[in-house]
Amino acid sequence: MSLYARILFTVLSFLGAHSFSSACEYHAHAPQNYLFTYSVEIQPASEEGKRLSVWLPYPIESKYQKVLKFTPALPSNFKQPFKITQERKYGNRMIYLEGKTSKTPLHLSFEYEVARYPYFGCKDKNCGAYSKPSLYGGTDKLVPLFPQIRTIAAQEAKSAKKPSEKIRAFYDYVVREMKYDKTGEGWGRGDAVWACANKRGNCTDFHSLFIAMSRSEKIPARFEIGVPIPQDQESGEISGYHCWAEAYAKDAGWIPIDATEAKKTGKLDEYFGMLPANRIEFSRGRDLVLAPPQKGEPLNYFIYPYAEVEGAPYPNLDKKFSFQKLKAS
Repeated sequence: MSLYARILFTVLSFLGAHSFSSACEYHAHAPQNYLFTYSVEIQPASEEGKRLSVWLPYPIESKYQKVLKFTPALPSNFKQPFKITQERKYGNRMIYLEGKTSKTPLHLSFEYEVARYPYFGCKDKNCGAYSKPSLYGGTDKLVPLFPQIRTIAAQEAKSAKKPSEKIRAFYDYVVREMKYDKTGEGWGRGDAVWACANKRGNCTDFHSLFIAMSRSEKIPARFEIGVPIPQDQESGEISGYHCWAEAYAKDAGWIPIDATEAKKTGKLDEYFGMLPANRIEFSRGRDLVLAPPQKGEPLNYFIYPYAEVEGAPYPNLDKKFSFQKLKAS
């Protein structure tokens, strides 16, 4: 079955199921609105009055995700108003704040109402200024064009006739060979070489290997990260992030994949060429230089808050995510 036949089948299947189900039942394949709260506690500093800079990711806005309302709550230690800035390479937006350190905790809170839609990829020329395939064909610090990965990619792609078929082959390999396993050390960094050797990890590791295999065959691929929304809850806390990927095929455009969810559920076709609405995307890309640029090293990825005191990284931050499902608009 072709990629677009699978996508059409998914849409028609959802429409058929949806027409006979309760209006209040949640469907991952349906549009969904969320009230999402991103809270940060900056732990006490040893000295008061030092220059404090804080960056937090701001949700991506696109055809499939809209920020309908944004409500910040900041302590008096920070200058007003804050800025929403944008880095140049991938177009990621972020909240930037400047303030002063304190010997008591500082609490920040940002509330978003977000409309999220299922995403079936993008084939036309209106995919956005930061969706040019040329942006995503090189290497990242932890996603190099490694000889062993090149060999595996060439082997998996040898029977593929189209770029989209290669992408499917790489996706199938990652789902088949990788194990979702967060024990021990080494996982969670998105180190493609480590993932290739150890064949385990979390979503960063799964998708870094997929991206490295794609780029090894000259197929642009990009990393995307956000938060997962539990399908079986109406509200609650979210313990951490979730990430996925897209690869660009000349014959099919941008194809989204979620190899981790495919591994967990066994539903390979459902997570190839389609992402359900059970997520909020915050940023794309790796090795990120923020806006304004941080003094520290580029960020491996950007989903958690980042802070500096007098230009030095300040890691003493606690974050908390919570959500509530709203009626879809």
